[in-house]
Amino acid sequence: MSTYAGHLYDSIVCFGDSLTQHGWDVTKNGWTAQLAQTYLRKLDIVNRGFSGYNSRHGRILLPQILPPAVFDAERGSGKHKSSQLRLLVILFGSNDAQFPPYKAHVPLSEFRSNIEYMVRLVQSPTSACYSETTRVVLVTPPPIAPELYAQCQAVKEMSVDRNSETIHLYADAVRAVAREQQVPCVDLWPAMEKTPEYFTWDGLHLNARGNDLLFKLVMQTVHANFPELDPESIPFVVPHHEQLYKITSNIDQSLRL
Repeated sequence: MSTYAGHLYDSIVCFGDSLTQHGWDVTKNGWTAQLAQTYLRKLDIVNRGFSGYNSRHGRILLPQILPPAVFDAERGSGKHKSSQLRLLVILFGSNDAQFPPYKAHVPLSEFRSNIEYMVRLVQSPTSACYSETTRVVLVTPPPIAPELYAQCQAVKEMSVDRNSETIHLYADAVRAVAREQQVPCVDLWPAMEKTPEYFTWDGLHLNARGNDLLFKLVMQTVHANFPELDPESIPFVVPHHEQLYKITSNIDQSLRL
């Protein structure tokens, strides 16, 4: 299964559960929608968020989502065909942290193993999806707002199936994997822990303020760790129209990709 049409733009893949899927919701300042605006005409933002999914599902899906690597014998390194996957942002844990026996629950040790697997899938030279050009950022699952979440669950005639205390353990696991695998971690807890209701619309999913926060932290992490992905340093893939109309000959060559 391929997620990349054509060979025009390199990409950023945002992979996770509903917190990522809802990232396209422009009515709530979706964080992946903000990434798309920031990297417009420079990088494609690929949203691969799956509402209700956990890391066990993600472990199965990610190898199918990532482009296959091609081994470069001359350089002794892996790279992706055609357009390059420049950054993989991973956000799981909110569903994994459901109480057992809820169906989305994944034991903490398995969750940690799954997140580590996802990182190594692109960073290990022996992986079929290895790419030396792909960077990885992990994001901690955020705390919930308990009273607001309980109210919204009651409206749906559903019981409370998770709490911040449990989610915090899964966030700790993400932090630990980030340290061990030496990848940056976007930690939502310092900003959200004391007033999670300020950042969520139903106690769990991000509202406009929450999406603004996550977008800001992702961009801060990119600037601090991957200066080559600073949007200000990435040129348009094809010329700006003011440059385009100054071309007086051989325009087809100027637009050659």
